[in-house]
Amino acid sequence: MHLTCLSLPAPDCLRRAIIPTHDDLPALPPGQAARWCTDTPVTCGDDAATQVGCWTGRTPLPHRALRARHHGAWQGRALRDLPAQDMAAWITDPHFAPPGGESLRDVLARAAAWLSCCPTDRGEMALVADALVIRALVLATLGADAAAFAALDIAPCTRTVLTFHNRWRVRETGGIAAF
Repeated sequence: MHLTCLSLPAPDCLRRAIIPTHDDLPALPPGQAARWCTDTPVTCGDDAATQVGCWTGRTPLPHRALRARHHGAWQGRALRDLPAQDMAAWITDPHFAPPGGESLRDVLARAAAWLSCCPTDRGEMALVADALVIRALVLATLGADAAAFAALDIAPCTRTVLTFHNRWRVRETGGIAAF
C-alpha cells in the first residue's frame, strides 16, 4: 500500500499572522499535484471535502480525523492579540490547547487512530490534508510522541509517501507537489 499525502497550501490569513478558521481553506488550482489523485481513491478531512472534490474532479472519502487543527476561541484572531504566556505555551507545550481547541497531542492521537484503521489492502491511496495533519501521520508512523512535532517539518505544497508492508513506514517527505 502506498499512501501519497499532499499537504495543502497555507491559508492566506497566515501571511497576515492570523490564525485560520475552518472557512479559511486555501484555493487549489489545477496543477501537477492533481495527477497523484487521478487513478487512486482520494481521502481528506471532512472540512476540505468539497474543495478537494472540485480540485480532483472526484468524490473524496472525507474523514473527521484528517481535518485541520481546531484552534477554538483563537480562530480568526491575530497572533499579536493573544496573551504572550499562552503563545509561548502553544509553541513549546504539545499538551497546550487554545480555549475550546485542540492540542498537538490531540491531533496526533486522531491521526494515529485513523492510520491504524486505514485500509491497507489497496495498492494506492491519495490523501490531501493540512501539513500539520501530515506531520502527525509521519510521527504516528515513527511511533513518536507529540513532543516530536518540533523536530519535523512538512511544508505546504509537498508530497509525503507512507507505505504499508506489515507496518507503516515513511518512504519520502518533502517532495515538491506543485499545486
